[in-house]
Amino acid sequence: MNIRPSSRSSFRKIQRSLLLSTAALCLGAVPTSASADAPSVVTTIKPLHSIASAVMEGVGSPHILIDGAASPHGFALKPSQAFLLQGADVVFWVGPELAPSLAKPISSMAEDAHVVELMDATGIDQLKIREGANFDSHDHAHGDHDHDHDHDDHEDHAGHDDHDDHDDHAGHDGHDDHEDHADHDDHDDHGDHAGHDDHDDHEDHEDHAGHEAAHGEAFDPHIWLNPDNGIAIAGAMAETLAELDPDNAATYRENAANFSARVEALEGDIAKQLEPVSGKKFVVFHDAYHHFEHHFGIEASGAITLSPEALSSADRIAEVRKEIKDLDVTCVFQEPQFDAKLVDVVLEGSSARKATLDPLGTQLTNGPDLYPELLDNLSTSLADCLGGQS
Repeated sequence: MNIRPSSRSSFRKIQRSLLLSTAALCLGAVPTSASADAPSVVTTIKPLHSIASAVMEGVGSPHILIDGAASPHGFALKPSQAFLLQGADVVFWVGPELAPSLAKPISSMAEDAHVVELMDATGIDQLKIREGANFDSHDHAHGDHDHDHDHDDHEDHAGHDDHDDHDDHAGHDGHDDHEDHADHDDHDDHGDHAGHDDHDDHEDHEDHAGHEAAHGEAFDPHIWLNPDNGIAIAGAMAETLAELDPDNAATYRENAANFSARVEALEGDIAKQLEPVSGKKFVVFHDAYHHFEHHFGIEASGAITLSPEALSSADRIAEVRKEIKDLDVTCVFQEPQFDAKLVDVVLEGSSARKATLDPLGTQLTNGPDLYPELLDNLSTSLADCLGGQS
């Protein structure tokens, strides 16, 4: 886990208080006494905000930068959000692989904060980025990651005391070059190579320069969609906050354990819900769901676009149309953040159904319940459409 240590002083605390008061006024937020002395925590996307909310419950409330239907692609920081970064004690984000436009603001504005890149947190299962429109041609072995979890060890995620089955990721602690990703043109999905529909030069793209330099390959940043990773993220957050705020350390760790138990129970329900539709073919709008698919053994056959904010070429649309027919695809999934017209175009002439998947929970209410609801919604959408109920 990449954490940048902070230096504190009485002046810094006064400055932070003033900055947060100004930010609260700009954002229309009213501080509460319960969170007055809590660390100022800034998160980027809604799922991370939800996990942080669960971990901080009873102590304080985290802030969020990328809210509503906003996408990490090309996200532009508002002045009020700049105040949040300047007053932050901790910044939790996936890393520049997901939100490259935030790399420079976090580095420059949150220079006194603990910055935690969760892509590198202990216990995170990594998956390589898939290339091309047809995923069925890929080898899904993915190295030596063990996804047949019996979940008996999830309690260990709360304190990160024992991650023997995640030794593959021990080398991820040294991502000092992540700040170099600031020039990515927004890359929530690692389909995010704007205009690179052919995707022949994947290794040359700046979007993955840091991870490729460190690993020789690029990894999918949608880590939160694997529930085991969600548990690991909660554990990383709890340990970071316990170190900064020892008076509330027990609360953070207990909250992380409760979160783990809730997610484990949901995980079992999702596995049962998806079992009847295992093997059904489906295509996603863009390749954001690999962590969810791979964990539950229900992988997509392809993606319509490599970059949701770039227009797909006529050749790519023709390729996806052919794939839908050749593979007898049951469902094609759109996303609420993006225009559904492209989905309608690729569906022309096929009998495949259309439904919606949302990797960020854009229409869900922020808070500790959002993350479980997000996973449950993904499962229900997949099961309903693939099972013929939508």
